[in-house]
Amino acid sequence: MINPDKIVKLMKFDYCEPLEFIAALTMAAKVESMNELAQELKFTPEPQFTEMLEDVISRLSRHVKEELARFFGKTLTYDRLDAVLSQVFYDDDKVETVEAWMECYNKRQPGELAAMLVEAVYASSGPDWRGGFSFEEVCQDSALLYRLVAAVPLPDGELHAELMDHARFPGEFKQRTQMLLDSFFRHGFLVLRKRLRELGEEGAARYGVYFHEHPEKAFGEIANSGKELIVKDTRVHISYISQVRVDFRHFEGVSRLDWMVLGYRNDALASQREEKEAIEQFLKVISDKRRLEIIELLKQSNRYAGELAQLLMLTPAAINYHTNLLIDLNLIRITRMDSRIYYVLDTERLAALMDQTKSLLLR
Repeated sequence: MINPDKIVKLMKFDYCEPLEFIAALTMAAKVESMNELAQELKFTPEPQFTEMLEDVISRLSRHVKEELARFFGKTLTYDRLDAVLSQVFYDDDKVETVEAWMECYNKRQPGELAAMLVEAVYASSGPDWRGGFSFEEVCQDSALLYRLVAAVPLPDGELHAELMDHARFPGEFKQRTQMLLDSFFRHGFLVLRKRLRELGEEGAARYGVYFHEHPEKAFGEIANSGKELIVKDTRVHISYISQVRVDFRHFEGVSRLDWMVLGYRNDALASQREEKEAIEQFLKVISDKRRLEIIELLKQSNRYAGELAQLLMLTPAAINYHTNLLIDLNLIRITRMDSRIYYVLDTERLAALMDQTKSLLLR
C-alpha cells in the first residue's frame, strides 16, 4: 500500500487564474442554477461570495448577459462554451494569467473552436454526431461540420438551431466569444482579480496543511475521492468562486500534470449538514429511479462511468449529474484501478443513512 504522505507530496496546492476566470464566467451565467443546487445541498455560500458575484453581474451590459446565457446554458455541467474554454486551458496549462490564456484562445482556428463546442454539446446529449469522421476532419471543413450538425437534431430545437449557426459561421462564433471574454474580463473579472487570488492562495495553504496532516480524512471529506486517484504530479487549484466543487482531469504521459479543482469551502460542506438535513437529502437522492439503479449496480461491483452509461443507456453527462449527487452525500467515491477511474459504493455510509432515516421516522 502506498503511503498517503508520498501521495500528498505529488500534489501542488495553489491558485490558477485562468481556471478561476472560467469559473467566474460560468457562475455569472448560471447563478440561478448555482443557487438552486446550494439549496438542494443545504449549503450556504459565504456572504462575500454572494456580494462579489452580484457586483460583477451588475457591471455587465444587457448584451453581455444575453451572450452568457446563450453560450453557457443553465445547467452546472460543463457542456457548452465552458467546456471549450476549459479545454483550451488544459491544452496549454502552463499559462498563468488570463491575458496569456486569452492569447491561446485567440490563436485557435474558428473551425476548431466551433467543433469543440459541437463536441461538448453532443457529449452531453448523447448521440454520435460525427458519423465516422475524425475530430480533425470536422475542424478543417466547416461545410462538413454544418452538414453533420444539421443531420443530428437535438431535443432542444432552439439549441440545435444556434449550434447550426455556429457550425455554419465559425468565424462569427469566434468573434462573438472573443468579445464576450474581453468584456467580462475588463468589466467583471478585473474588479475581483486581486481578491480572488488572495482567497485562492489562502485556501491552497489551508488545504495543503490539512492534506498533509490528515490525508485519509482530507481525501474523503474535501476531494470526495480515494487517494489512489493521484498517480503522478498533480496541480490542485483552489477555487473560491466555485465555493463547492470537485473536478479531476487525468492526462496520459508522465510529462503532463494531472489537475484537480477543489472548492474553497468543500471542507465546510460536511460541517453544515445536520443529521436531519442529510436524511432529507438522502431521501431526495434515492427517490430517483436512475440513482437507485446506480446504487444497485455499484453494490454488485465497482464501475467506471462509461460502463454505467452503457448499462443504464444514459449519456456521460447524465451519469456525471447523478453520480455527483451521490458523491455529495458521500455515498460513492471515485478511485483509480487498472488505469481507469471507478465509482465505489460506500456500503457503510449507505447503511448508516438507512439506520438514521429509520430512527428519525420511527422515533
